Amino acid sequence: MVELMPRPSGRRNVQRPDAARAASNDRQTTPETTGQPVRRPWPQAILVWTALVCSTAAGGVAVAPAYTDLRPPLVLLVACASASVLATAALRRRFDGLGALLAGLPLPLAAVVGTAAALPGQTPGMFLGAGDALLHSGARILTSTAPTPLSVDTLTLPLLATWLAGAATALAWCAGRQVTALLPGILLLIGAVILNGPAAPPAYAAIGLLAVGAAVVMSTTAHGTAAASAAPSGLTVRVDADPAVSARSGLRQGLGTGLTVLLVGVLTVIAGPAAVAGWNAEPGDPRAVMQPPTEPEPALNPLSYLSAWAADPDEPLLTVQADEPVRLRWVALGDFTGSTWLPEGGYRAAGRVLPAPVPPPPNATSAAATITVGEGLPGNWAPVIGAPTTIGLSTPGYDAVSGSVVNLGADIAGESYETSGEVGDWDPEELADTPTPAGRAFDRYRELPPGAPPILNEIVSQVAIEGSPYRRATALAKYLRDSHTFDPETPGGHGYANLDTFLATPGQAGGGGTSEQFASAFAMLARAAGLPSRVAVGFGQGTDEGGGEYRVDTGDAVAWGEVYFDGVGWVPFDVTPGGSDTGQEDDEPAPGEAPPPPPEDSGGAADEDNAHDIEPPRSSESDHGRTTLLVGISAGGGLLAAVLLIPGARLLRGRRRLRARDPGARVLGAWRELRDGLRMCGAPASAGLTVTEVAAAVRRRLPEQERGREAAELARLEEAVNAVGFAPGSVDAAVAANAAATVRRQIRSLRAAQRRGRRLAWWFDPRSLFWRSS
Repeated sequence: MVELMPRPSGRRNVQRPDAARAASNDRQTTPETTGQPVRRPWPQAILVWTALVCSTAAGGVAVAPAYTDLRPPLVLLVACASASVLATAALRRRFDGLGALLAGLPLPLAAVVGTAAALPGQTPGMFLGAGDALLHSGARILTSTAPTPLSVDTLTLPLLATWLAGAATALAWCAGRQVTALLPGILLLIGAVILNGPAAPPAYAAIGLLAVGAAVVMSTTAHGTAAASAAPSGLTVRVDADPAVSARSGLRQGLGTGLTVLLVGVLTVIAGPAAVAGWNAEPGDPRAVMQPPTEPEPALNPLSYLSAWAADPDEPLLTVQADEPVRLRWVALGDFTGSTWLPEGGYRAAGRVLPAPVPPPPNATSAAATITVGEGLPGNWAPVIGAPTTIGLSTPGYDAVSGSVVNLGADIAGESYETSGEVGDWDPEELADTPTPAGRAFDRYRELPPGAPPILNEIVSQVAIEGSPYRRATALAKYLRDSHTFDPETPGGHGYANLDTFLATPGQAGGGGTSEQFASAFAMLARAAGLPSRVAVGFGQGTDEGGGEYRVDTGDAVAWGEVYFDGVGWVPFDVTPGGSDTGQEDDEPAPGEAPPPPPEDSGGAADEDNAHDIEPPRSSESDHGRTTLLVGISAGGGLLAAVLLIPGARLLRGRRRLRARDPGARVLGAWRELRDGLRMCGAPASAGLTVTEVAAAVRRRLPEQERGREAAELARLEEAVNAVGFAPGSVDAAVAANAAATVRRQIRSLRAAQRRGRRLAWWFDPRSLFWRSS
């Protein structure tokens, strides 16, 4: 039976006595007056509260894979989500919303203190460590490596965020706001995904958990919440339903809810990844916005130790325990000042597991060792194997750019630790046609500070001007090994002044030095050839003491050069004479005798096969007895003057043209510079061509991505040139300045569009000095 009872309108509300008593009873028991949700059967209540816990725990499920160990943060954050939702709901029965929130805060704070006792951070002590983590947890996460180290410093922020999200979820649900109850879990999941960045896999499981929880909440909340029971209505409907019909309706509703939840979960976890499989967008890394707290030690240059160690090669430095002999990497140096190489980057707090190298070393094999460092090894850099994957230091720091590991607590001397890493095997055939990267991130590895000796360009122009990047790098390494000698008594120093006397023109005998000079010379020559390069320092396998123990002495220290190849990473090059792939041969020239010039194809297969097998050179009698020859100083000085005269004269002429005081003269000077640049590209630019024809020829030779952007500027330049020719005096200083700036950009773009050889020789081509300025 259905009875419809319309509510009267107007100021008077007339009801029957029984209806008035029913309304009075409703006002006394509805959630609108008590602030509590309508009671449900316990199976439904369990289902709803489980769904709310799932929506809150989704953020913890997403952030846990970013840690070095998945299980502790996963268990902690899921437990925190459950406790926050249920405890806040229980407290809400005794307190208002703010009171319930404040009353529950001691629980997460106690969890932070317990975490500090179990997983201490940078500050020792349970309470002091917990207080420090409360203040600095966010910064500690962003200044650590990925995967995130497991400590109270990095767990406090996710723990507190999970608790607050769960408390907000419970309070919103108790207030009858079903959509709002899902919002804290959604925001927490978004924050976890952003915090992970590229450090963790996609959070499909967490998204599926949130979707299932949301489906349950949205399908059950509409029945009996405060919002629903307190909603005003102009029509009251009272239904006397058959209990059997109601039971069947509830069963159908339950089955529908279950199928909906199952479908949402399947679509999210299974169909979701398939739907976005072709999306290659890389998530942003929030760690990039935070400066690492530990900078390198510029005053301590590991490269400067090599000359003294080579002169006294028998002092022990460390001991290595390993199943197989391993070579160790100590530190990489990528910043060159003109006088010295400095360690690069900054070091972030790390855990035992280090981030995977990007890109991974090709054809890599895993190796592990236990390293015991003696008192003679300076600094806090930790020797590691290849691309390190684990490190057993108590407070390690890691720089992903250089691959170097440091001991944040103190110097490395006296430490003993286990480490493992991936050792690459670089195949010359795979590298033969591999390009070097063109991104701005690698421009600093191509830069040489002002004051570079001209011998660098002279060597590059004769040895490595053509061929693939790998062929040019191999040719430079072979030139150094063939034209110079290893001399352990060479004084230290690896800057411009040292290498100006060390290097020799191809075909002549160069100087002698240790791996300090050879590695520095290779990196400078590679940069002069346009290759991104740096210097690395490490140790050879040492002396076998038996039982898998190897003693590494000062004579085992070695430096080498590295060049970055696209998709491969940093590739080492053995550049020191006497290394593993070179040595004294029967036909090697005697000391003082000039070696034969390197052949045109300086990257022979035999040399390339082991050109990356770095091994410290061992001194020999010929090394100690070698005599350094300096030949052709006068001829070299004359050649240097001639080489520098051409670009100097061209730069002076361009300066005179582009800075003329008269606006008309400046416009015409800029036009002559552009015509000369066009001719340098090999295009005809005779005096008979019109202004429009020359501008069109320039546009055709610009890089494709710049043609549209420069079209308007070229059009204004055409107008200015025509105005000078047909209306003298009509061009003002602003138009002339714009014309000069436009031509400077065009010249740079034209030069950048040329082949590498033509780019290198651009400013040394004297032809433009003799062209007519028509």
